[in-house]
Amino acid sequence: MTLQRKMKDNALLSLKNHWGRAVSILLFQTGMLAFFLLLEQVLCTLLELTVPEAPALRLSWGGLEVDGRLAVVTATALLVGAAVLNPIAMGIKRWYCGQVRGESPALLLIFSYFYSWKDLFRTVLLRVMVGVRKILWALLFAIPPAGIFIGRAFIRAESGVALAMSAALSALGILTAVLMAVLWYFVTLRYFLADYYFVSGEGMGLHAMIRCSAAAMKGGKRQLFSMQLSMLPWGILSVLLVPALFTAPYYQAAMAIFAQVRMEGFRRKNEAK
Repeated sequence: MTLQRKMKDNALLSLKNHWGRAVSILLFQTGMLAFFLLLEQVLCTLLELTVPEAPALRLSWGGLEVDGRLAVVTATALLVGAAVLNPIAMGIKRWYCGQVRGESPALLLIFSYFYSWKDLFRTVLLRVMVGVRKILWALLFAIPPAGIFIGRAFIRAESGVALAMSAALSALGILTAVLMAVLWYFVTLRYFLADYYFVSGEGMGLHAMIRCSAAAMKGGKRQLFSMQLSMLPWGILSVLLVPALFTAPYYQAAMAIFAQVRMEGFRRKNEAK
């Protein structure tokens, strides 16, 4: 039995007799997400603002157009959502880490990062720090497809040859964009363990968590990518609600087990030096 198969089997085993709590967590998280997706409309209604068809921010060739009042409402909804959803997501990962260790943690553990302003702030700050790094990687990987599409823009479609070149560049640009997106996702898997270092209570700083994640994932990104791909068919089935009640907890548990295996392996490697 491969290590990947063993981790997935252990994920199912850890949820045995605990599916009710796992599904309850999923439904709660989905409900909170739906609420904050609608928060902008709620705020607009309370403030008697009419939401236009155009977005609060729109980038055009003429520059960046901003609807001031709607931008404030949108920013408020995003900030409040981040302050609530990020600690809950961290709490859920903490719950799954305890569950796969056989601790049978209480459901209230998902709210554990609301008990301290410091913990709440640190959950949001860690997501921001990781998010900024992912954005910078995205900008780097966006250069090749952007260059192709810019080159295509200079081709004047005045002849059959020009039209063919334009179509070829469009196809090449799309193919390159897809390839760069996959490579970007693969590279940013180096930050996968940052959240798990946070919920493990290692007592290290946020920068140290990110550095340890990148170091521990050396040689593990391909394994994680392969494991996630193997679970992709279940994810496709999750377009229906009922399969998602099974696949989402299964995925969370499997990722928690993978994280603990990588973190423990990295710890032993450092101790052996």
